[in-house]
Amino acid sequence: MSHPAAAHIVLLCSRLDLPGGIEKAVITVANQLAAHNNRVTLLLLDETAETFYPVNEGVHLVQYALHFGITRRGNMLTRKIKFLSDIRKLKRILQQLAPTHIIASEYPFAVAAELAGGSKLAKLYSWEHHHFHELGKSRFWERMVQHSYPKMQGIICLNPDEQKLYSPLNKNTLVIPNSIAPNPLRIRRDLRILTVARLTAVKGIDSLLEIAGQVLQANHAWTWTVIGDGELKPMVQSFIQKHNLEKQFELRTPQSPDLQKAYASASLYVMTSVNECFPMTLLEAQAAGLPCIAFDCETGPRHIITKETGILVHPGNTEAMNRAIQQLIDDPSLREKMGTAAIEHSRQFEPESILQQWSNKIIR
Repeated sequence: MSHPAAAHIVLLCSRLDLPGGIEKAVITVANQLAAHNNRVTLLLLDETAETFYPVNEGVHLVQYALHFGITRRGNMLTRKIKFLSDIRKLKRILQQLAPTHIIASEYPFAVAAELAGGSKLAKLYSWEHHHFHELGKSRFWERMVQHSYPKMQGIICLNPDEQKLYSPLNKNTLVIPNSIAPNPLRIRRDLRILTVARLTAVKGIDSLLEIAGQVLQANHAWTWTVIGDGELKPMVQSFIQKHNLEKQFELRTPQSPDLQKAYASASLYVMTSVNECFPMTLLEAQAAGLPCIAFDCETGPRHIITKETGILVHPGNTEAMNRAIQQLIDDPSLREKMGTAAIEHSRQFEPESILQQWSNKIIR
């Protein structure tokens, strides 16, 4: 499969040096598009050009420290001045790059790109990775979104529920989910529950600790590994010490982009997020053959987990989550059945299939 060599796709994004799902999705798409006869530029509008996930040689990486007035420094007047000056800078940058397509991965960049003339210069899309209601906007930014989004070529969402929420802003709102490559590792399953998440409130870390305490107390042969970092790390460390769970609850900071061994050696994946959009970690867990349990938040997990591949629990119901986890702990055959179904289900999100959607819907 190939695309016209004339296409020059510029992906606008913020810092990519963190081990998150958005960072992985942006770099994955950039690498895939570049590998299929497209010219691709990653335009990082932040303080660093470092990336956590590897960027292929075929991707041109450009970095400028622009924040469009989103800062705690200064006052309202200086922030508005910075907003206007950064838009002028972005206009010059985009004119120099001369893209055919501009894909902005966060709403401030999408707004700024439109105000900088991006929709006249190229096909401009906003690529929405967050749940519609997750990111609070000031009245100023809400007005800017209402003004700019209808003028874009379209909005790219990750699932049909988000599409319904965003479609009033732009009639050409479409769905392209994230992709996941198969996990080739097939090693011995340990009696381990796995969670990969930023240690922040939106990931439901407080609920996770409550659930883990009860599950591990009732199942001494099992362990729970959490891979992540964030502002709630001290809370997690304190929980481990307070409940003497050093032998059962492991907290690991992400050191490598490759977590295939962690997925392949676990028996069960648990997500306790309050909000999600299309979580990469659930895709990764399914590709590794893990049954998944998650809170059925407004959008996200329900588009990945089916009744054959895992269990969706009413949001915030920690007792129901405990019961679901215990059900799979007690039934190895059910875990195996769901894990096998999860691998098959994940095939629809394999890179070539999702890249074809980018080709048909965007790069055409």
